[in-house]
Amino acid sequence: MLLKKWLALWQHRYRKIAYILAESLAALATIARFGWLKISFLGKKKLVLIIRTEHFGDIVAAEPIARQVRHHHPHDHLVWLVRPAFKELVKNHPDLNQIWQQRSVFYRLLVCKSGIFDEVYNLEFWQSNFDPVLEIAHKNQAASQQDISVFNYFEKGSLLTIFQMLGQLPLKDEAPRVYISENDRQVVNQLQLPPRTIVVHCSSNYPVKDWSVAKWEALINWLIVEKGYSVVEIGLKSANAVSNEAYYNCCGRLSILQTAEVIRRADYFVGIDSGPAHLANAVGTFGFLLFGKLNNFDGYMPYSGTYQTGQNATMINQNDKTCAELDFNFAKNKISERLLIFAQLQSVGQY
Repeated sequence: MLLKKWLALWQHRYRKIAYILAESLAALATIARFGWLKISFLGKKKLVLIIRTEHFGDIVAAEPIARQVRHHHPHDHLVWLVRPAFKELVKNHPDLNQIWQQRSVFYRLLVCKSGIFDEVYNLEFWQSNFDPVLEIAHKNQAASQQDISVFNYFEKGSLLTIFQMLGQLPLKDEAPRVYISENDRQVVNQLQLPPRTIVVHCSSNYPVKDWSVAKWEALINWLIVEKGYSVVEIGLKSANAVSNEAYYNCCGRLSILQTAEVIRRADYFVGIDSGPAHLANAVGTFGFLLFGKLNNFDGYMPYSGTYQTGQNATMINQNDKTCAELDFNFAKNKISERLLIFAQLQSVGQY
């Protein structure tokens, strides 16, 4: 038993030492590459970093930051740091010069502390800043100075407002944008989805935000049978068992930007508070969003632009209930009322 504990201890130490060496070498190589890049600028440009590595809804919500930073640095070299899984969200952005992919928080911490960047806009203050192997954090002093924490951040405003505060930028409400490639559009073309379509997204990575499978199945069937729409479900995986030729399960088949293109082509989006809802905001598709109490936030508004104002979205919430507790008939009636208004506007050519 003692030998096993001793071996486990040294295996743990070996893995940690190997991790430190690998990340340190990678950081040195990255510093050297950025260093040569700065030399090529001949002192005429600054090297500017924006840090927002995850989650994909947060990255979409933070997109206007790239435009704001470009406004402040019209001739400088802008770099966005992101996890590889979410690179596609920023790789085509016209205001960015370079995408830097994060290996680990420790790796990025070493590069940032080297002083290679002339200015850093750190838009993170929570889990994304923490290295689980070494149990260290890339602290954001702006978050501490402005009292932004996981316990109160939604009291400050939308995600964009929070990111602007973290980056110490002027507060400016703007809808996000996504930049969908022609290749992604062609992939969606091949799906041959029908017209008159509603896209639904039914589950998140946090159960309290979710609605039950039974409610989703009932809503999907109602949209198809009673309202005459085809329904396309997007996301990673579906738990719904809907048997109807007007139901299309696209879960797990699409990239993030291909999902955005499917939402863009839809008449409406119905979903919970999650990444695809931010995509719907970014592509301008009207959203019906199922909301509720979240942890210690009785009410909160993560979206900017016309989703925040309600011009292009209906937030469906019910007193102090969580989304999971949201009544089916209450949600269905809210959707039905708005669809009726749109139908009336369409009949007189105003929508």
